[in-house]
Amino acid sequence: MPLYHYIAKSLKGEEKSGTAEAKDTHQLARTLKDQGFILIKAFLEKEKSKKERLDISIPFLSGVSLTEKMMFTRNLQVMISAGLPLPRSLQTLANQTKSKKFKRALLEIREKVIKGSNFSNSLAEYPDIFSELFQNMIKVGEEAGNLDEVLKILSQQMEREHELKSKIQGALMYPAVIICAMIGIGVLMLVMVIPKLAETFEELAIELPLTTKLVIGLGTFLA
Repeated sequence: MPLYHYIAKSLKGEEKSGTAEAKDTHQLARTLKDQGFILIKAFLEKEKSKKERLDISIPFLSGVSLTEKMMFTRNLQVMISAGLPLPRSLQTLANQTKSKKFKRALLEIREKVIKGSNFSNSLAEYPDIFSELFQNMIKVGEEAGNLDEVLKILSQQMEREHELKSKIQGALMYPAVIICAMIGIGVLMLVMVIPKLAETFEELAIELPLTTKLVIGLGTFLA
């Protein structure tokens, strides 16, 4: 099984880091939950130096990555299941996130909840972070009294979305590499091969087509 490096915290704020084998981050989170810890961050051993390379969101556009929202949803589910009040859970998770935008939003949502606003209504004020589906699911959970179960479903859905995006990224990576390789070979031929061919053609005094002359001229210029 893959080896993960992880950082986790207990509900008392105790931090724990280390490595563990798990099928995926969801299984790792369950294992740590059984030990009384909440998974904060995890990345594969082979990606240690890259940290969250699979997180393909665009921070300067969204401000909050899919990974951050996925971790938030999963950890909030653990806290709610453990019986922690929602405001305290939001405060704890806000302190753990590195995104300033996400932290500010969570703290503002916490204040709204304390003042009596529904959690779902508070989330609705941040549509750029929480989708309409997320908001509606939370509303259903509030009304049915099973918010923790709804959060679990949302967490699983986000993990599937994350996995799908990772596969798409991997599928797009191969043709990009091929294109770069072809460009590199083309440039190499222009710089190394074409000038030598030009010398040969000159010695043979062969009349060349215009396109061939242009290619040779470009190769000579680059060389």
